[in-house]
Amino acid sequence: MARPEKVRLEVKQTAEAGRAENVFRFSHKHVQVHGTFVATVQVEATIDGSDYFSVGGPQSAPGVVPVPETVEFVRVRTAAYTSGEPKAVLAGFDERAV
Repeated sequence: MARPEKVRLEVKQTAEAGRAENVFRFSHKHVQVHGTFVATVQVEATIDGSDYFSVGGPQSAPGVVPVPETVEFVRVRTAAYTSGEPKAVLAGFDERAV
């Protein structure tokens, strides 16, 4: 039986992408953007490990972004940053758990 699990995602305080995390083992994935910040972040994902695409729209306030695709890696790109500390966490069900 699958077990729920969380992975913290790196969110940069400069206009660049955070470290990508391998999330291939998860089903029913969602990314929660949270914190107090003035910034715009974009959840990105890739299937092939190199060509990233946007998932959902840009986030300039706390919220949840579903990741409906089967993807290998997820990361958060900071598109614009003014202040504060944007954070993100991915949650899903670990299909390897028994």
